[in-house]
Amino acid sequence: MRFVRPVVTAVWLVGAAVPSAIAQEAIFIVRHAERTDRSSDSTLSAEGEARAERLARHLRDAGIDAIYSTSFRRTLGTAAPLAEVLGLDVQTEPTLGPDPMGSDDRVGRYVEELVARLGERHGADRVVVVGHSNTLPALLAALGHPEPISIAGDEYDNLFVVLPQPEGAPTLLRIRF
Repeated sequence: MRFVRPVVTAVWLVGAAVPSAIAQEAIFIVRHAERTDRSSDSTLSAEGEARAERLARHLRDAGIDAIYSTSFRRTLGTAAPLAEVLGLDVQTEPTLGPDPMGSDDRVGRYVEELVARLGERHGADRVVVVGHSNTLPALLAALGHPEPISIAGDEYDNLFVVLPQPEGAPTLLRIRF
């Protein structure tokens, strides 16, 4: 039930958000890798660090122009190997706040600001966004994906590739890595 409200909020934002994000060539959306514990700002476990390295290997030749992450250590740790390989800085604005699993309104505002930023700054770019199990479904909905997506608490292997279309819903690829 805690995922329903952010998704409903995100779907409400779709009308305003999709036109500004439609210019992206591709948006790669991934949840942070495995974490050491359930604390609010945990680091990546050894398994998570290995997954972050795999992500960097998979995307190093994908023509990535920008990387966005929340400011939590587990998301930054997931983005870091790819950023290093590509020589890019990880963008952490807009910020999500101290607890990514907190307020549904905060998640909705974060997603709305992120979609606007992608549209304003990244025209026809290929962008990676590293987020959380509750921000990713809301982001996918805000980008126009019509079907609800859920990510279980123990799922860290999802990579979504959003290919905006000039008309209608984007093409969405869900890859396990």
